[in-house]
This record gives sequence, structure tokens and C-alpha cells, in this order.
Amino acid sequence: MAPTLYQFEHPWHWLTSGQNATAIAVLISFIVSLVTIIVLIRTFVAVNRQAVAADRQAIAAEEQAKVARKQTEVAEEQRLLAERATAAAEEQVKASSAATAVSEAQRVAAEQNAKAAQFQGELIRHQLLAQLRPILVVRLELATPNHGDRYVLQNHGQGVASEISAIFRRVTPLEAIQVSQTILGPQQDADISASLTTLPERGFQIRYKSQDGRNFVTYAEPWDKNPKGFQQVTMETNDNGGWKADPAIPGVPQENPS
Repeated sequence: MAPTLYQFEHPWHWLTSGQNATAIAVLISFIVSLVTIIVLIRTFVAVNRQAVAADRQAIAAEEQAKVARKQTEVAEEQRLLAERATAAAEEQVKASSAATAVSEAQRVAAEQNAKAAQFQGELIRHQLLAQLRPILVVRLELATPNHGDRYVLQNHGQGVASEISAIFRRVTPLEAIQVSQTILGPQQDADISASLTTLPERGFQIRYKSQDGRNFVTYAEPWDKNPKGFQQVTMETNDNGGWKADPAIPGVPQENPS
């Protein structure tokens, strides 16, 4: 039997109860399926979002790892730079120490050179003074066919003696001794007007000057071991006649002139 218009307009009214239950079940199943699909879609979207978020986190973690590696590299570079700076500072300290040592060595060398120059200058000065210094001594000259025993004044130095004057020492008032010459060059001699007994008994003093104006004296004292001899000492004196010591030469023991 064909459905009527009412049945088309009201399908639930003409279905049987079993058919209605089946239709309801199908509808419910459809709704449940739709809900399930919606849930699945939302779950998929959520999972997809989580995956995207996880990817982003992984990318961020990788970027952080890269930054950390870069920081580590920078720290290593800084450490290497610090080590190089420390090594450079140590080299500078060593160079400064070496420069200080060289400067000290140069200073010591300069001092030694100055001392050597002073020493050389003093030696030259003393050599020059020695060359200009006269040394007058009295000697007993034995008899020859031309004369008898006599005392003569001899210049044993290298310089010329001038303004020669002589006196007896152990007499009051002082008595002059006549000398045949007042100027004596090296290896020259002059006669002394004194007897062979008077001169050794009294002793004598002879004063004279060098070419450069220095004052010298020769002292003589009687000598018990030889009645005709005497002990003589020659020395440089100051303007007042006092003994004058030579300036010391660095490194050379000072000796009194004699």
C-alpha cells in the first residue's frame, strides 16, 4: 500500500514502534558518531598544536644549545685571550727584568770605566810628576888623581832642581852649606863645601824646587854604622816646609817618596 500525504508529512506517526526505536537508535548513533568525529578532530587539532609546540620547544632548545655553545666558545676565547695576556705580561716582566739587569750591568760597567779612567789619569799624572821630580842626594866621591875624597850633591831624578839651598842641621844658629850650583839637571852633580867629618856629624837639609814649582827637601842624619855616611830621606813639602803626601792612586798602595 502506497504512503499517503499524511505519512510523508508525519513519518513518525505511521512507523511502528520497532521502526521508531530503530530510527531513534540510528539517529543517536549518528549523533554519537558526529560527536566522536568532533572530539577526534579537536583531539587531532590539540595533538597537532602540541606537536607544533613541541617542535617550537625543540627549535628553541636547539637555539639555546647553540647560544650555550657560542657562549662556551666565547668563554674559551676569553680564556685563551686571558692566557695570552698573562703570557704577554710575564714576557713584559721578563723583558723589564732583563732590561733592568742590562741597565745595572751598564751602570756597573760605566762605574768601572770611570774608575779605570780615573786610575789611568792618576797614573799618568804621577808619571808626569815623577818625570818632573828632582831627587837630590849627597854621595861620598872617593879620591881620584884630580881630587881627594869629597862630598858631591847629585840629582838622581828625572826633573831639573832649582833654587838649591843647604844648611847644617845640628848647629845653632843654623849654618849654610855652600853648593857650587843652584840648578841641577838629571844625572848632574855639584860640589859641597863641607869637610868629611863635619857633614856626617851634623847632618844637613837641602831644599830645592822642581820645574813645575813643587817644593822638595832632602834630610840627612848621621849613621852609626859608617862614620863617613849618613841616612838620607827625600820628600815633597808644602809651602811651609811640612811633609806633603801624594794623593792616593785608586788601587795602588800609597808610598812616601824617598
